[in-house]
Amino acid sequence: MAKLEVLNVSAGYRGRLVLRDVNLEYGAGIHVLLGPNGAGKTTAFRVLAGILEPFEGTVLVEGADPNTHTDAKSLIALATHRSALAPRLSVVDNLRYWARILGLPPGPSEERIAEVLDLLGLTDLADRRIGSLSRGQNQRAGLAKAFLGQPPILLLDEPMSGLDPSTTEQLAGYLRNLADQGHTVVVSTHALADAYRFADDVTVLQEGRIVGRGEPAALRTALLGSAYRLRIRGSGDVPAVLDRLGHRYEEQRDAVVVEVSDEGVAETLVADLVREGIGIREVVPARNPLEDVYQQLQREGTSRDAT
Repeated sequence: MAKLEVLNVSAGYRGRLVLRDVNLEYGAGIHVLLGPNGAGKTTAFRVLAGILEPFEGTVLVEGADPNTHTDAKSLIALATHRSALAPRLSVVDNLRYWARILGLPPGPSEERIAEVLDLLGLTDLADRRIGSLSRGQNQRAGLAKAFLGQPPILLLDEPMSGLDPSTTEQLAGYLRNLADQGHTVVVSTHALADAYRFADDVTVLQEGRIVGRGEPAALRTALLGSAYRLRIRGSGDVPAVLDRLGHRYEEQRDAVVVEVSDEGVAETLVADLVREGIGIREVVPARNPLEDVYQQLQREGTSRDAT
């Protein structure tokens, strides 16, 4: 397991501050970096990878600064929207080149290349030039490059973007296996359902600052103050009963959405509705907790832009 630490880091470009006083510690697991466009996620990844040196503070990989220690930097692989692969070479030739750079033995490297091509649905595209690929295909090739050497730390910028559901599921399983084996995987994503499903923890970045971190449900509670939003469908006058019971709610076309503080309160509410004569047809979460957090971040950003 490789530990990644960020200590009081402020960073940006040409004197323009993008990240402000960031402190993080990542170990084995899948960690999601969440934030609206412009929050500083790409800059954070460049700093974590040792590509962009911070104005202030330190990044440590196993106690060494990747900006000054080549051995520390070699423990990290970064995959971004742009694969940085040679456009005139084929997918497989690019991977062979990077396998040599990583020092993988020829025989095992061919097996490893075949594995990552299959993982990312690139086997049929192996002989295509990088320059002829679509943006999504190019991104998958970049992920293949990042996975080649099975580095202890993976930094993946929107890795699920452009993938079909089957490949997404396969990739999620692969990342979980890596995390279970002790790898540190940091993922940025807008796919909130995916983040909620496979993240061990979520770090929320807004305007270059960390505004929250934790498991998805707990993070929502900490930032927004309510743990559950329930979507309730039932026969009878559900809004009137909720009024009598003292619950706030939002009416939708065929249901009502109620906020409750925890699972125990949700169970009590359902029992109370039944006791009041409501025939419950459905009680489900209104959406995953990260969606509420993300929408609140977007609303706050829009509000600030308008002032």
